Amino acid sequence: MRHVRALALTLVFVLVSAFLAAALPGAKRPPAEVPAPLKDKLTAYLRAKALAPEDYIASKFRDYDIVFIGEHHFIKHDAELIRSLIPVLYRAGVTDLGIEFGCYDLQAEADALVTAGEYDEARARRLMFKWGSFWPYAEYLALYKAAWELNRSLPAGAPKFRIVGLDYRPRWDLLEERMSWKRWNRVLYKGGRDEYMAGVVWREFVRKGRKALIYAGQYHASTRFAFPVYDFKRGRISGFDAQTMGQRIYQGIRGRAFNICLHYPWETIESPKSYDYPLGGVIDALMKGYEPKRVGFDVKGSPFGRLPDRKSVYSKARAKFVFEDFCDGYVFSKPFAEYEGCDVDPLFVTDENLAEAVAFLPNAAIKKKIVTKGQFLAKFKWDADFKRLYPDLE
Repeated sequence: MRHVRALALTLVFVLVSAFLAAALPGAKRPPAEVPAPLKDKLTAYLRAKALAPEDYIASKFRDYDIVFIGEHHFIKHDAELIRSLIPVLYRAGVTDLGIEFGCYDLQAEADALVTAGEYDEARARRLMFKWGSFWPYAEYLALYKAAWELNRSLPAGAPKFRIVGLDYRPRWDLLEERMSWKRWNRVLYKGGRDEYMAGVVWREFVRKGRKALIYAGQYHASTRFAFPVYDFKRGRISGFDAQTMGQRIYQGIRGRAFNICLHYPWETIESPKSYDYPLGGVIDALMKGYEPKRVGFDVKGSPFGRLPDRKSVYSKARAKFVFEDFCDGYVFSKPFAEYEGCDVDPLFVTDENLAEAVAFLPNAAIKKKIVTKGQFLAKFKWDADFKRLYPDLE
């Protein structure tokens, strides 16, 4: 009995120590080492084929019409990458950037903003606010200014660069903690967001024969991959999300669409909100010794494409899930320890629009807790704190 009690106490000590180690600042969990033969193979491929992210993304328009680029959300350097891409895209003959973070019914206003004689920061804020008051991030607002700067530099008569809002603003003000289907239909009064965004992509770009970069969360941007809906209590999938924006467009144009994923932690099947390095850490371990760190490379049809994963929720999509099932291309910019969340724009919420900002939050419970501008902005700074979300990744 004493032996069992001592063993139990030892186990408790080990578990508590492990928890504290993960929670302490600076306590990091490194990715697993990559076997030398695989490391050599992947490194050789990068040396031969990888490009700087901007050049890689732009190069895809030589073979594809619609390139979807999917992100985690709120990661500073991801939004900054899209900003830096705008002049690169234009030089490649691409004059359209479609974004999840804007309303299509305000498109005339967006076009006026990026072609005006002077830049109107307040108008940019209004465009973002009217899509989502929960998106007060400076790096996304800066996309409009980058387009305006490019357009101001163009010679007279040259085609203008456009930022096209793909979404609409649901009636989040009607959201309640307990929702019926009837009430959900009132909130999503223009239908599902993915269906709506796909419709805009089709009308604005596909039907007109225009090439476009589509910037959205990877869930919406995915083309060939149907996201499994994982039931953590039962330890199995309960279905698939197979009608995202990217999937709908892919079904219509097939080989003319390409999906690039930006590097972010993957949710695991261990428990809700658990996470790990993608593919068990192969990419992160490989990039420790690789320069330059910022690279874009093909997944489908490359040595990276056959890398397996067995721990992520994504892996439950099929019996022998491999990387190329998930996306076509990939961008790695830096190790997770160097990630930063987006900056909150302190002027995004004012005394005049605070009530509307709170009313249109897509979370009924949180609306009751926010009564000041300071609380509002602090909540969204907290949401974007990458190091809080993923404290132990190198």
